[in-house]
Amino acid sequence: MGKVIGAISDLFCSQSQLARALSLTQPRINQLIDEGIVVRDDRSKNGEVMLLDSLQNYFLSKNTSGDGVNFWKEKGLHEKAKRELAEVKLAKTKGELYEAATVESVLGEIITNFRSKLLGLPAKYAAQLDGKSRGEIYSILTSAIEENLTELAAGLEGATFEDESGVEEVPFETDQTD
Repeated sequence: MGKVIGAISDLFCSQSQLARALSLTQPRINQLIDEGIVVRDDRSKNGEVMLLDSLQNYFLSKNTSGDGVNFWKEKGLHEKAKRELAEVKLAKTKGELYEAATVESVLGEIITNFRSKLLGLPAKYAAQLDGKSRGEIYSILTSAIEENLTELAAGLEGATFEDESGVEEVPFETDQTD
């Protein structure tokens, strides 16, 4: 056995050596070259192939089904999706994440209440403002608006986003044989 001198990615071998190592025929190696799986060494005058690149491509292609689906890539995507769902579930459990419908409901209620209070300002202050100077009217209305904005801010800070749908969360089921 010889030493590898230089970069391992620069190792090359003849097509017939690769065919024997992979138990393939020379015509099959030629086909793999045409498919771009076996990589020719551009520096070679004898048609030698890049060993590491060709082996990587060959074994990766063997993990691809007839319909072009790479098993390991699909497995990786599946695992990523399971992890992301677990992260979402954990964030919900910790109260760091809420369903959009729940947030919409709570914020809708807060905004509806705020709108009602604002629309009630003219009726509430009309009598008090009668005969007042422009400066006094401005001061009274500004104070009332600031009071309502403070209440809105307190309502937003104290908002609780509990699921009121009554629908139980369906657990994400996975194939436990993975």
